[in-house]
Amino acid sequence: MKVRQRAPRHIPDLGQVVSTTIAILEESGESGFRIESLMERTGISKSSLYMAFGSRDGLIAAARARQFEVMIQESIGPIRMIAEQASSRDELRNNLSLITNFVADLSRTAQRVERCAIIAGTKGRPEFSKWLAETQTRLSTEFAEIIGGAQARGFITRKHPARMIANFIQATTLGRVIVGFDLDAGPDELAQWTALANDIYDQMLFVD
Repeated sequence: MKVRQRAPRHIPDLGQVVSTTIAILEESGESGFRIESLMERTGISKSSLYMAFGSRDGLIAAARARQFEVMIQESIGPIRMIAEQASSRDELRNNLSLITNFVADLSRTAQRVERCAIIAGTKGRPEFSKWLAETQTRLSTEFAEIIGGAQARGFITRKHPARMIANFIQATTLGRVIVGFDLDAGPDELAQWTALANDIYDQMLFVD
């Protein structure tokens, strides 16, 4: 008797599942997020979903951590490029000023608010907090390696640890969210901020 072969079950790519989860969260928010909608869009079964992510909260944590990573990489990417391509300390110094101006632009306020919302979402959610901490630690390590490479080439002073520099730059960048809600910030606020930031970075990065 001929045995009928069962068609292999389709197992969606988990990266696609996370991307689709992000899309649904952007459409409906966490309160409106439905597992059934994700299953319909990706074809993943509930058992496969929970096997991969543990719970609904684990799935949302993975999606939010991915969003967070993309946001930070948008800042780290240009800094990596100018650090690796610079042929001298002066070139790195000049290019960093341009990057500071780009990253600090208030058009990115909405993105910073979203980052703050993701961080706030870890309150009372240890699984989510763990996912985000692992993501942030990995990104801080990557950023610190960029700074460390520039220190090894003699372009950046070793006066401060590379990781502390990386975390300080990330903190000041995220802190720009406050200025986005300052109604009395003048039209030349960005130029003033860039000048102040560059003075700080000069002392922190280039003065031995």
